[in-house]
Amino acid sequence: MPIADRAARVYNMTLVPRRTVPLIRGWNRLEGRPRSADFGRSLRAEVRDPIWFLTRQWQFGEFEGEDAGSPIDARIAYRTSPLDSYVVGSRAFAYDAATPLEVRVEREAVPFDLMLHMQAAHVFERLLADRGSAVRLADYVRLFALDFDTGVAGAATAESRALFEAGRSFLFDAAKLLAAVRDHSHATRLDGIPSLTATERAKLVEAGNALLDWYSHAYAQPSGEPAAWRPDTLGYAFGCAANQAAVRLDASNHRGGELDWYAFDVAPAAGGAPNAAQVPATALSFLPAAIRFSGMPSPRHWEIEDTKTDFGSLDVNANDLARLLLAEFVLLFSNDWCLLPLELAVGSFTRVDGLVISDVFGDRTLVRAADRGADSDWQRWSMYRLNGDDIASMGLLLAPALTARMEAPPVEEVHFLRDEMANMVWAVEYRLASKIGEPLDPSIGYLQPTENTTGGGARYVLGATVPPNWRPFIPAHLPGSVRSIRLQRARMPGQAQQPLGKVLDVPAPYFVAEEEVPRAGRKITRAFQRARWIDGATFLWIGRAAPFGRGEGSSGLVFDAVEERREDAG
Repeated sequence: MPIADRAARVYNMTLVPRRTVPLIRGWNRLEGRPRSADFGRSLRAEVRDPIWFLTRQWQFGEFEGEDAGSPIDARIAYRTSPLDSYVVGSRAFAYDAATPLEVRVEREAVPFDLMLHMQAAHVFERLLADRGSAVRLADYVRLFALDFDTGVAGAATAESRALFEAGRSFLFDAAKLLAAVRDHSHATRLDGIPSLTATERAKLVEAGNALLDWYSHAYAQPSGEPAAWRPDTLGYAFGCAANQAAVRLDASNHRGGELDWYAFDVAPAAGGAPNAAQVPATALSFLPAAIRFSGMPSPRHWEIEDTKTDFGSLDVNANDLARLLLAEFVLLFSNDWCLLPLELAVGSFTRVDGLVISDVFGDRTLVRAADRGADSDWQRWSMYRLNGDDIASMGLLLAPALTARMEAPPVEEVHFLRDEMANMVWAVEYRLASKIGEPLDPSIGYLQPTENTTGGGARYVLGATVPPNWRPFIPAHLPGSVRSIRLQRARMPGQAQQPLGKVLDVPAPYFVAEEEVPRAGRKITRAFQRARWIDGATFLWIGRAAPFGRGEGSSGLVFDAVEERREDAG
């Protein structure tokens, strides 16, 4: 008898055929069923084997900790100096804390395109209506006639021409009107309006002044200061100074965009090295507070941590030292750090003399400034140290910079790129502003001149042509050097002398430093930007940025070429 049948008879079992498909069971939810509603004993977290817990503490090194007390008081002494000078070139101007530094550096004259003329006409019409002189708008259209070709900035298009013709009845030259208000010739120009009473004349003069106030508040314009943009280095060069601390801060090649403390180099001011006695010390007392951050391990037993941050899923490699240090800090030593908030004024340079910490045992510890000692000292540590003089750089610059901004698409874009085949550098006016303020491609409509190449044979080409928006820059020796070169703007035969946009609109001769155009190229953009300052004021300006490009390019320029003629297929 088989063994299986014999076992079934002994135990009275029924043989079940073997399943060929495995049985899968699943649960939507698992719930514990407590035997009692009293959780008091569970919350006590009773320990059944204290020896095991003590050995685990010893194994993890918890008995090697220092017997240190928690800080209960902190006193800090520091010296802060506000920025009081704005420097462009060799000229210094008073620092204006009401204007962001980026706005003051980057702002340039807003072009009076058709959209700005229409906006000014709409505002001026409302100002005239508020003063009961709305019918005088037609007189301003006659006195300050707007010419489409010369009075409207930008490249002409069919759309801009049609928009100009549609608004011809109420459009006037807003730029001429604002210039007349500035030089106080507005009242004289009103003599051209017949039957104008003295009362109405005064209202029109008041409306013109109100239009100038609107324009000054709506757009950040240059205020007589020299431009910080340097065409030879394709960047901004400016500086600030804290004369009280005898510190000069220079941003010699700012590329536009985000501006912060790392954009500056520091050096002693013209008055000499910084003297701590010139700046009075300020002492403050704090109650240290434990540092807190999202996902921080909970210091209490049985408390569940926030699940917004999962430090256990950090993708860290063995050579990723920064992430390893961060993970070690947040998981092991985060409860050993305290926060001492020190409020400083925006646009200031601050040096810390020292910090005195008092703990619960009554011990006091003096903590000196971290950025001390010689550069060769390996224990020297600093995070926000500026480049430059060792003594002057010992401080914290709270730059008057914007934290966020809104940037419109560029109205103008110029690409500086290297052409290895032609062995020269080109400045390609990739985008230009039209008369309605929209960017357009100036190469649209350009056709390479061709000849009839039928009939077989070959033809000799003296030189190819390039689009009119490609401006050549040829190498030229630096003065006094036979080896170093710089790039000089030139033009192709038959090419217009005047550039199409504002970026290349630089008086000749125009030179660019050769190192400013790397192999990746350089891209120069002009765009409207809008931001809000710390007092709630809104600024709208047009500025430039000069990031790296996307590589080399080819103009197709060749000389002394022979082209094969193709046979006529017919």
